[in-house]
Parts: sequence; C-alpha cells; structure tokens
Amino acid sequence: MTDAIDDAPALSAITYDELVVGKRIGPFEERVTADLAGRLAGPIGEPRTVAAAPPAVFPVLFLRALRRGLGGIPAGGILAKQELEFHAPLAVGTTAQVTMWIGAKEVRRERPFVTVEFDVRDAHGVQAVSGRKVIVWPTGPGQEAGR
Repeated sequence: MTDAIDDAPALSAITYDELVVGKRIGPFEERVTADLAGRLAGPIGEPRTVAAAPPAVFPVLFLRALRRGLGGIPAGGILAKQELEFHAPLAVGTTAQVTMWIGAKEVRRERPFVTVEFDVRDAHGVQAVSGRKVIVWPTGPGQEAGR
C-alpha cells in the first residue's frame, strides 16, 4: 500500500447533504504489498506468502479510498453492511486503482443511510472486485456535523 493515506484525515465532518449521488471519486492508487497480503492471509489459514490478494485486503482498500475521497471516515457513522463481488484475482505487488462513488442516500426508520460503491481494478484496467458499504450516516438531511 502507498503511504499517501498517512496525509488523509482519519475522521470526516462531511454531512449527508454534501454527498452527491453518482459523483465518482478517484481513482486512487494503492499498492498491494506482500506484507499486507501476508498479514491478512495468515489469520484465515492461508500461507503468509501468497500470489493473489486475500479477500480481507479489499475492505482495507475500500477504507483507504473512503478516507482519501471523503476526507476521512464519517465521525460517528456506523457500518451497517458490506458486500464484495470478486471478478478476477489481484496479484500481490500490483498497484490497484480504487474508484468510489455514492450509490444511494435514503432515510429509513428516521436514520440516514448512505451506500458507498467501490470498484477495484488492476494496472491493466481489469476489474478485480466491486463492492459497497452501507453506512448509517451521523447526520441526516438538514443537519450539521459536530465540528
């Protein structure tokens, strides 16, 4: 993984109203290192030396894109759901391209839900993984974030 994320804030004060459905953010380059892949492969019983990124790498890539694209993760947000669809292996050592966008915003049971979509491609543009996170956003329509 690259060190560029170190400059991204950990938490964001972006409000529900500021999120634009459909606006693509990125792509962000993320290097899938042997160290990262090995650390995430070991706990699931895979050898620490792997040729392809184990499934646990992709939520890490999603989180890093979220921090870079939205200026941090939403302070006070709750991850309600996460889905991944695997399309092709992503080789360890590859620099992946991660693009994200807001797929949907809706209020359910008086709670603001935001679906963030992700697309991960290898250096040749081949889609490796797509996925989404559904987040209970900390602010609803017309509300200000606690700054």
